[in-house]
Amino acid sequence: MKYGTKMAGLLGGILATVMMAQDARVPIESKSFEIDYGVGAYHYMGDVRLDVPGLLKLSCEDLLATQAAGGERIDTLVATTNVVIEVVRPGRKPGDAPMVIRAFGDRAVYTATNETVTLTGGSPRVEAPQGITWGDTVIYELGRDRVRALGNHRTELNPDLFKSSGLFRRGTNAPSTNAVPVK
Repeated sequence: MKYGTKMAGLLGGILATVMMAQDARVPIESKSFEIDYGVGAYHYMGDVRLDVPGLLKLSCEDLLATQAAGGERIDTLVATTNVVIEVVRPGRKPGDAPMVIRAFGDRAVYTATNETVTLTGGSPRVEAPQGITWGDTVIYELGRDRVRALGNHRTELNPDLFKSSGLFRRGTNAPSTNAVPVK
């Protein structure tokens, strides 16, 4: 399988490759594994590791993959307990270094129909070069390369985003820390 620059559907596409034993094989390691061919379910249990160098790393304690009707692709992935996902995306412009985006949570659900990873539990967050986003629920839309947070949320932007913007070179009406108190 040739990997192009379009990464939408990456998780499902890579696992579909593994499940359907196409051109390239991607190892998934775990302490135990169970497959139910009748319903198209693949269950990896205990210290689950998936590594596609330069594209994707996934680790968790439990991974359940289910095939869509017809069995040609993965429809849903559910990773639980200490979930860490690392996706490598192409740079914004040709020649730019690839971007590494990391996602963390106690549960990650990938849905192929909308190419979305929904993270919950364990302080879910997505870390990208632009900043970090936490929330009660964090949604990473792979196809749109967009992150949203629901519920209580917080975002910390990389200060480099503000360089050359002039935003922090302006005067302020906040009290100066060097001010002499008036008597």
